[in-house]
Amino acid sequence: MNIKLLVSLLAGATFTASLTGCAIAPGPYLDTDRLDQTPAPDSVAQANVKYRVTPIDVSYFETHPQISDESIASVCPLTCLTKDTRKLYAYHIGVNDQISITVWDHPEFSSSGIAASTGGAGVPPLPAGTAGNTGAPVNASAGATGPEAGGVTVRVANDGTIFFPRVGRVQALGKTPQQLQATLTQGLSKTIRNPQLDVRVSGFYSKQVQVTGDLKTPSSMPITDVPLSVIDAINRSGGANANADLQNVGITRDGKRYPVDVAALLDRGDIQQNVLLQDDDIIDVPDRTKSRVFVLGELSKPQTIPMNRGRLTLADALANANSIDPRSADPRQIYVIRAPEQSKGGMIKTAALTTANGSTMPGARPLDLSVYKLDMTQVDALMLMTQFELHPRDVIYVQVASAARFNRVLEQISPTIQTLFYTIQTTR
Repeated sequence: MNIKLLVSLLAGATFTASLTGCAIAPGPYLDTDRLDQTPAPDSVAQANVKYRVTPIDVSYFETHPQISDESIASVCPLTCLTKDTRKLYAYHIGVNDQISITVWDHPEFSSSGIAASTGGAGVPPLPAGTAGNTGAPVNASAGATGPEAGGVTVRVANDGTIFFPRVGRVQALGKTPQQLQATLTQGLSKTIRNPQLDVRVSGFYSKQVQVTGDLKTPSSMPITDVPLSVIDAINRSGGANANADLQNVGITRDGKRYPVDVAALLDRGDIQQNVLLQDDDIIDVPDRTKSRVFVLGELSKPQTIPMNRGRLTLADALANANSIDPRSADPRQIYVIRAPEQSKGGMIKTAALTTANGSTMPGARPLDLSVYKLDMTQVDALMLMTQFELHPRDVIYVQVASAARFNRVLEQISPTIQTLFYTIQTTR
């Protein structure tokens, strides 16, 4: 057989196979015949967009000083629990709360005394238009028995009122125990001389908060006469799990979510993050899914790395990925690609593309990326990388060395060259 003819046939078969997508080759393969891959006009414009690269060197840190968390003035997103707010805190009675009322020196104001005086039918009249809870006495107050004191426990009705003997129905909704005490004292003063009352909330059933997320025991808990803060709610839920992102805890109030940095509260005692909770608040503790960075390229172990309470340096990320691959990585080209700020729905914000003549191209919205470059061959860079703080969803890419790329091309064409060589040898 003619050697030149054989080589030509083999080369032609190889070329034909490449044109047909190597349909006979093993491994995954996607037929692109049914895909329209014609570039859109805006994609052509975006392909021409260039991003400026900022070197990570001494000059970068001179113009971008790293601000420590301690020097940042913290701002409370809502009302926070401080010494002043603790002094001003007061619980306001709500529907279904259980209230214990004690009248000293008048034991007839007890459940047994009320039943005896009414012949066993101690049910007060219902207010007009009220259904369900009546606000009637439910049981004797503990510790209020004996000849010196009378006590009764009532529950706030659906209309916000309670019934008390010799006073009738009084409004309790929205009042503090001290205000309700003053109202009952004024009512009893018409029949009793200088009445002495003690009013306290013995059952808190009107106000609750929901604590959800990456916690050991997510639950709902009542708001009582003791101020309830976000750190109290998390602790009473068993504490956070190991993968909880305490830096991005959310408090949803009136349909709006407020971010709270509980990690700052735990790490450095920042009381401006200890939010005072209110009725119907929802506390969600997310995991670290959003607080992570991506380490790709020529590495020993490409992976995603979660941030530790929102903190991670470039040196930490590379060390967690078992450093760069010494056989194929280019230590002079380590890039950090930072995406722009993300919108509420998770979509990346982009900027309109402006052409050379100053006009804005409709539909063309390239990413407003920030690109940083580190040269690990410089001695100061090894220290600077420990100071370069990463942001959530940063992408670290280690470039391949030119020699490694050349070797990979040789690896791809070596089987073809060997096949041609052995074919020529066997035909001689």
